[in-house]
Amino acid sequence: MKTLLEYLNRTGFAICGLLALYLLNPFGIGFLFGYLLVILIFLKKDFISNNLDLDVFLLFLFSIVYAIFYAFDPVAGNQFIVIYALFPSGFYLLGKFLVRKNTSTKTIFLILFVMASIFSFSAVISVFLNFREGGFAQLDRTIPMFWNNMPTSATIMGSFLTLNMCIPAILIASYRRNKIFFNIFLIGIFALSLLCAIRLGSRTQLVIFIMTSVISLFYTFPKQSYKQNIILLLLLGAILAFVLNKVSFNLNEDWLTTFAGRMEGGRGGDVASGGGRTGRWIKSLEYLFTHPLGWDAKEFGYSHNMWFDVLRVSGIIPFIVLIVYSVRSFLQIKKSILINPQNISLNIMILIYAIGFLLIFTVEPIFEGIFSLFIMFCVYKGVINKYYINCIS
Repeated sequence: MKTLLEYLNRTGFAICGLLALYLLNPFGIGFLFGYLLVILIFLKKDFISNNLDLDVFLLFLFSIVYAIFYAFDPVAGNQFIVIYALFPSGFYLLGKFLVRKNTSTKTIFLILFVMASIFSFSAVISVFLNFREGGFAQLDRTIPMFWNNMPTSATIMGSFLTLNMCIPAILIASYRRNKIFFNIFLIGIFALSLLCAIRLGSRTQLVIFIMTSVISLFYTFPKQSYKQNIILLLLLGAILAFVLNKVSFNLNEDWLTTFAGRMEGGRGGDVASGGGRTGRWIKSLEYLFTHPLGWDAKEFGYSHNMWFDVLRVSGIIPFIVLIVYSVRSFLQIKKSILINPQNISLNIMILIYAIGFLLIFTVEPIFEGIFSLFIMFCVYKGVINKYYINCIS
């Protein structure tokens, strides 16, 4: 806590407070705090001139072209023209601003964790309140956001939980290095998030939880002693045995009501096709050549893939730029993990968050569904890029 307070004092309570309010999005006006943040960052001329890089250029080019195409049919409101145009590059620079030359790896770990927790707060509270009212035995997956009772789909609500579902993977690699109270806090947040994911019937979030946990095991084992690996396996085995002994996975159980309802209703029941997504991806690839300037969503709905949905809205140029930026991003993430192999806690967080982002970007229409998650990725990229620069300078 002392480390975090010292960091807030050095960075500025105004910028940190505005970022927290943007992530919370109270009463649906979080974008107003986003405007203020972008303005504050762009006004820091010396900082901007020292932190311009290819990522800023790619994000700005992509954002401007995407915003121009979106302006022809601003279905979500005219304010999104400005949001799409300025927020990605502005928040990327904000991420770089959050990390100073003397910022410790422990503080960077906390920055990323606190941002993820604040980002998920509204969704966790909303779903938990709904769960308290009706339990698991509810088929309706649309849940009101507690700030303003705005009905929110399970897809969007679940996306807020993405980074929280990475917590077990982070704990696998770092539980021995954390204080016990912090580990308990992490477990508590994950337990609430898992409960919410089950209530929402979100298979995507459960896949993120399982895949990131398995990847974390493969990452962690070579970096620990034989004794430490045995203890970790025994601990995980005990947890798994307890769950299998105490929890029934019969689809008739109340806690699986939402999942059972999805299967019986046939909506997204075909797991092999990603709930029908692979068919849309193939169709999008076909339209890449027949409709290079994009197409209407009425053709076959959302592509349920961030890159293909960008292609649908704004055509091939932003699509290619976003692919270049994405490939470059994950290469940078790899370099950031390798720069200091001894910082296992931060390295696993960087890796696992990247995988979480990649998985959710692959299966959801991010820009038209939960654009703030892409903004979270931009901040995250700014943080780790600045961390890498500090390490090599």
